[in-house]
Amino acid sequence: MSAKRVGQILRETREEKNLSVKDVSKDTNIAMKFILALESEDYSLFPAETFTIGFLKTYSDYLKLDTSHMLNLYRGEQDEESQLPLEELTKPTVKMLAVELEKNRALLPIIIVILVLGGILGFSYLYDTKPGEEENSNPNSLLDEGKFGSFIPSDVKFESQTVLEGSSVPFTLTPDQGFTFSVNNQQCKIFIKGVEKGSSDENIAVIGFNVFPDKKVYFFKSKVNEESLLSYNNPELESLRREIKVLTQAITENSAKVLITLSDERAGSPKKPSGDVPIQVTLFFIKASYAEFIIDGQTGERGLISAGETKQLEAKDRLEIKVGDGGAVDMIQNGKERIKMGRPGKLTRKIYFKAPSPYDSTQFIIKEMGD
Repeated sequence: MSAKRVGQILRETREEKNLSVKDVSKDTNIAMKFILALESEDYSLFPAETFTIGFLKTYSDYLKLDTSHMLNLYRGEQDEESQLPLEELTKPTVKMLAVELEKNRALLPIIIVILVLGGILGFSYLYDTKPGEEENSNPNSLLDEGKFGSFIPSDVKFESQTVLEGSSVPFTLTPDQGFTFSVNNQQCKIFIKGVEKGSSDENIAVIGFNVFPDKKVYFFKSKVNEESLLSYNNPELESLRREIKVLTQAITENSAKVLITLSDERAGSPKKPSGDVPIQVTLFFIKASYAEFIIDGQTGERGLISAGETKQLEAKDRLEIKVGDGGAVDMIQNGKERIKMGRPGKLTRKIYFKAPSPYDSTQFIIKEMGD
């Protein structure tokens, strides 16, 4: 008996709870056409896979399903459908060409050329493995310390956090929760890849670290009470503008609590002006909504954010925020009064940027543009 597919599980669970598609749409703020698309597995209706995964996660959470299992099941189904044998992919083409051949035998040379080129391209696609692809084909395998991986797990959700100079901030890393923070105008991401057992049966956390816009991830291992230094002196982290200390305070079977501290600044790194106040915005998602953030010209996060989540954003010079439903989000900007970001159901954009103060040329003020 074959296992149930994503769409079938969603539909049957909804029906077991006596919920209509309209009920789900109202509670999750997901359009009915997208709910039906998920249940029928018609993913072509979504503008990008980011939307598919975001809506699937929201719908699974709403139905109280095992969201991680549903996402893994979806990815497995997509992989199976994309790995058709080469002969299956070429059957329709061969059939059509055979019909044309009967109609006009003068096409024979063209057909031969097409078949040869198709075979070469197919062979290259199936067998031409790029460096590192085979090595990282299993996303659940733990990597050796100091190894540069080629992926950020797509099921990890990154929450924005602020690490101020002169302070240490604790992060609790779990398989589905990582953190992103700004260091000298650079967006950094940190997450846990897994936990290994050491020689004396102690837990060892395998932690991933990424500096935007680098695509790859630097992995390192850490024990309880062990401090790791992420330094620009390391050739694989040479883009860092200052060193970062990571002290591992506790490790469980699948999580780790780490303390992040900013350390020595690299010579020539952009300096923060004396008395300059960063742009700080806190967003409260009352309902689920699409959102994207651009922090000092770098994309911080983009995708569907669930109801109940809070995002803390900080930028040095410029912060751009866009949400799909302005009425679904409350905001606080630099300690001001909490307000609605925009009108209900309307796309809302906010841009905050630094400008010289008209009263004191040595100071800056934060100005706002928006819909």
